[in-house]
Parts: sequence; structure tokens; C-alpha cells
Amino acid sequence: MEENMKLEERLINCALPLAEGRTVADVRIGLGYTCVMLDDGACGLAYTFRNELGHVCGVLNDAGSLIGQKAAEVIPYAEHKSRVRAAVGLATLNAAVNNDPNLICDGGNIVDALDIKESDTFGMVGQFGPILAYARRRTQNIYVFERNPAKGGSLYPEDAIPDYLPKCDVVVVTATSIINHTADGVLSQCKSAREVCVVGPSTPLCKEAFADYHVTTLAGSLVQDQKKALETVSQGGGTMNLRPFVRQVLVKMP
Repeated sequence: MEENMKLEERLINCALPLAEGRTVADVRIGLGYTCVMLDDGACGLAYTFRNELGHVCGVLNDAGSLIGQKAAEVIPYAEHKSRVRAAVGLATLNAAVNNDPNLICDGGNIVDALDIKESDTFGMVGQFGPILAYARRRTQNIYVFERNPAKGGSLYPEDAIPDYLPKCDVVVVTATSIINHTADGVLSQCKSAREVCVVGPSTPLCKEAFADYHVTTLAGSLVQDQKKALETVSQGGGTMNLRPFVRQVLVKMP
């Protein structure tokens, strides 16, 4: 792929051939996640930025007509500046990519795969409680970045990423950075890290798209029970609510 191509473009190019002939069968935009199911039963998830939707950007003009659309027409939404439209695009993209019959992955949680040494500096972009708890048991050198951290807290604002993330040996990056289009900037700061992991149910399990980003592990989720996942998303469910209906998987990069 072209070096100047953004991550969202790379992902779209990977997904379009896999989505050929597929149409959207169901769309749920919940408070915690967005879920899209294709006509072959494949489901994909993406985080819903409910606090950043606003009164206008949170409305889809084509609401009511998404079902039946070609998946290849919806997947490019992943590049859109609207957070809700980007989430629909990424969820559709994930339905295609994460259900690729040629995908090779291992079951497991990213915590089990992380190798954090006491001397390491650990960085996390987007706070994941269980991962952070594990990291704190391994090292005292930790930087956690959030977009809008509380004043006086221990979290660092995202504008501090260029100052501290390049110092980290192990980095965990939330896949929601794809939805808000910050992934390229964040991953560009991780070139000196020994391990770089992209994590969360929004993660596209596409080695080809991440090949030039120094990413070592993709940690995502495969929807196992489509009906229950769709219902849970519709009812405002989050990561913990979805856990019984998905399988956590790891894809190791070459």
C-alpha cells in the first residue's frame, strides 16, 4: 500500500474485496457500541462516541435506508468526520474483515499476551481498567493518555502524547482512535516501542492495513451470538454486557 495512505484508507481497501456481494442486514447504534450485521450473518462492532455526537453530527441523514445497502457503500463511512457515521463504517468494515475465513487468530486476552518488565515504561492511549491494573503490577513507569482527563488526576492529556509516548517500551492503543481519526498520529509516536498493541472490540483484525505501523498485536472481538449482540447494543450495553456474546482474539503481527 502507498506510504502516504492513512490507516482508514488502508482498512477500507482491505475490507472492500471481502465485502463484495454483501449487503447490510441490520444496524444498531447504541449508547456504548454500534453493531452492523451483514446478510451472511457476519457482525462487526465499533465504539459509539456518545459524548461527541452533538445535536447535528449525531443524526444520520440516511437513517431508515441503511438496511439493504451494499456493504461496499457503507464501509467508506469509516473515513467520515461524523463520529456516528464513522462508527457505522468501521462496524461494517469489521463485519467483513473480522469474519474473513482466512483470518488466523488465537483466543485470548491482551493481558495474557503483554510482556511488561519492571524496567519498562508502559504507555496507554485510552484507559482500559484491567490492562492498567496488570501494568501497575509489573512496572511503576506508566503514562496513560485520555482526550479529556479530569483536572488534578493522574491521566495525561492527548497533547502530551508526543512528549511521553516515544519513551515507552510497551504501548496499548485503543482502536477507537480509528473512529476519531487520531490513530495515525498516535501510532507514529510508537516507533521505538518493543510492543505496540491495538485493542478493543472496535479493532479491525487486518494485518495488511497495520503492516507499516510498528504494531505487534491486534486484540479484538469476534461476535459469536449475533442476535444477543444486536439486542445488547440496542439496549445501551457496553463492553462487559457484550462479553458473553463475543470471543476475544489476538492476531500477532509478523
